[in-house]
Amino acid sequence: MGGSWFNIAAMHFAFSTLACPGWDFETIVSRAKEMGYDGVEIRGFLNESILTASNIFLSDPKKVRTVFRNGGVEIACLASSIAMTGKKRADAKLADDCRKFIDTAQACGCGMVKVFDTTVRPGQNRASAGMELADWLCPLGDYAAERNVMIVVENALSFKASKELWMVLERVCHPSIACCWDVFNAALIGESPYVSVPTLNSRIAYTQLKDAQIGPLGATYCKLGEGNVPVKKFLTRLRGIGYRGWVTFEWEKAWLPGIAGPEESLPDAIAKLKEWTKEPETEKPKKGDAKPAAGAVAKA
Repeated sequence: MGGSWFNIAAMHFAFSTLACPGWDFETIVSRAKEMGYDGVEIRGFLNESILTASNIFLSDPKKVRTVFRNGGVEIACLASSIAMTGKKRADAKLADDCRKFIDTAQACGCGMVKVFDTTVRPGQNRASAGMELADWLCPLGDYAAERNVMIVVENALSFKASKELWMVLERVCHPSIACCWDVFNAALIGESPYVSVPTLNSRIAYTQLKDAQIGPLGATYCKLGEGNVPVKKFLTRLRGIGYRGWVTFEWEKAWLPGIAGPEESLPDAIAKLKEWTKEPETEKPKKGDAKPAAGAVAKA
């Protein structure tokens, strides 16, 4: 049927700064542009492996915005390591940190701030943990909405399954709070993109991926397509829901110095992402093939 293919080119590709801990922003932007990435997720830089509410202010956010804008590359997301704990005093501090991230995102011209889900505490049931998380997020969503920023919640801790994260987002039901779906984290619990993407559907506002050989003893990271994380199936399912957002490649060089450097990992990833999301070529009519006249009826 004509027009049945989505415009896959509308997906935007980015990489996390975890892949290049030694690069400054000028280098990050120039290399991203050179390799064909549309954007960059900022999560630590200049050998800082974690972006925190304090060190993000060591740089002038307006200057950072100018560097990216002049380089023709977007800031896809400010990625925090914030995760609600269920402890009142600690969570008040984390909420304050999240507001600082939101303010910085606004100043940088970035539309998203990423946080983690939460860890279910001993003796606590999962439903009550999800309700606590939703109630903690809701006022932050109001704060983000006033600054034209979206909070995306990653399935990183106890809520790796799509059904459970969907229930959290359903309780929040806020236009400025959505899902960051990590296909690797879902693969760790054996959930297929054929389940997670249709379940969350339009609640997915941001995505990230990497590949690995996942086994009983853990995961060994590898190039895209060489592991058993269903990355290609994930991209296919995103196409099925008409996804038009960021697809961010996460390569954890900052935490695992023994893995390949950005000069090797980043070009390989963008080449495969573009190949796997390329629209199929339609067969052109051969010369001499006559088109049927309007209103013509085929002979039996």
